[in-house]
Amino acid sequence: MQKNIGGILYDCYPLTPAQIVHIYTLRYSPTSEIVNIGTGQYFQMKLNIAALREALNRAVERCESMRLRFWKDPETGEMWQYVVPYTNEYFEYYDFSEWEESRVEEVLNKWTSQGFDTFGGKLSRIVIVSLPNGYNGYYFNVHHSCMDSSSVIAFAKDVIEIYCSLLYGLPYPKPMASYIESVKKDLAYEGSKKQKKDEEFWHKQLDMPEPIYTDFTGPGRLIQLRRENNNPEQRWGLLTTKNGDGNTITYELDVDSTKKIMDFAKQYDLPVSVVILHAIRTVLSKFNDNETDICIRDFVSRRSTLLNKKCGGVRMHCFPLRTVVGLDETVLDSMRKIKKAQEDLFIHADYSTLKFIKEQRDRYNVGDGGAYYSVSFTYQPGTIDGIVPQLRGIGFKSRWYSSGKQPQPMYITAMHRPSDGGLNFFFGYQTDCATPEEIEFLYYFTGRVLFRSIENPDKTIKEIIDMT
Repeated sequence: MQKNIGGILYDCYPLTPAQIVHIYTLRYSPTSEIVNIGTGQYFQMKLNIAALREALNRAVERCESMRLRFWKDPETGEMWQYVVPYTNEYFEYYDFSEWEESRVEEVLNKWTSQGFDTFGGKLSRIVIVSLPNGYNGYYFNVHHSCMDSSSVIAFAKDVIEIYCSLLYGLPYPKPMASYIESVKKDLAYEGSKKQKKDEEFWHKQLDMPEPIYTDFTGPGRLIQLRRENNNPEQRWGLLTTKNGDGNTITYELDVDSTKKIMDFAKQYDLPVSVVILHAIRTVLSKFNDNETDICIRDFVSRRSTLLNKKCGGVRMHCFPLRTVVGLDETVLDSMRKIKKAQEDLFIHADYSTLKFIKEQRDRYNVGDGGAYYSVSFTYQPGTIDGIVPQLRGIGFKSRWYSSGKQPQPMYITAMHRPSDGGLNFFFGYQTDCATPEEIEFLYYFTGRVLFRSIENPDKTIKEIIDMT
């Protein structure tokens, strides 16, 4: 639908359910930086700044979601999105090469804490930077309603491939896909046969007995809520924050340990995400008096087609991954149950996240903000390592910066390092809901369960819990 915005007619489209999740987050946050994604991509080599600036511009031109704008109709309050034409931009350059790394990190975190006006214009910022120890590249901050982590990785890959084409004469990368075409497909989902099938699946999940909340610190919070609400049978939990203040703690798993996980997953035909999820759910069971019914909020990228892989934008949906695993079942039993549950979730992940949340609250009479999970999780298999031969063997690092706010009480992201392929675990948390000590405790036991399980796949869950 065409809309007159500032005297110019634009083709406008409603927001998708994945975008509305972030608008919903903004509505309940006092500040806008809670939906920022701040990252940096750096090579340990001298870069041609003019070529990098040109590569960045071309990548923005090729990526519609990098030129996305939002508009709220002043009369109806309806929200719309549209893509503006590409215009060349002169990206700033900052030289931090003589600074202490900790001071640079402070500055880039501060940049990430600068929110965007969601309905007021440009929704990203790119700065070319030089870092200590000979690293050079660019810093990137973007509104989460325009990009998700998969989009950020795809954009970085495109920038680097264009740069290498300009500088080394390598083949120019294939075009990115149209973001608007992916939006049209998402909007066509409403009322479709696929939506009906997905709705039937999720309604069947709601026909099951009520789940139970399992906290990453143990049963204490649920017990306290039961006292406060004078309801000893209450099964939903609540993690609240006054202002969304948050932080991220990163743990690096060494390459050899990462290889053990990858080899195990390959040997037993399991996704890596399933192996990690098994460890997290077993720890939640251990911490909550050996509870067998565990929910973890699983984030799904929804990028199985070529269009969706290369279109940019935000496509992530999230749903509770619920598994009931008896203490007498084996590690492999647990992982296969998780695999089946995750496959079902992926198949039906086009359903609206917010719609399911409302339906779940209505079905089980859940209080405002209540849920059955305390931990959210996503696994990002993609890296940009080794994309061009000219850059092999050159130091590379990818950084994710904190805005000082977190939309989730506890959000674990497992992602491979571009430099060596080892796993990084990012624990994003709200400071009202977790302490660094509690996170370290959670990571420690997750690691213990993970490797005891890999070493003893035929042991029962009870035996693994007792080992750790």
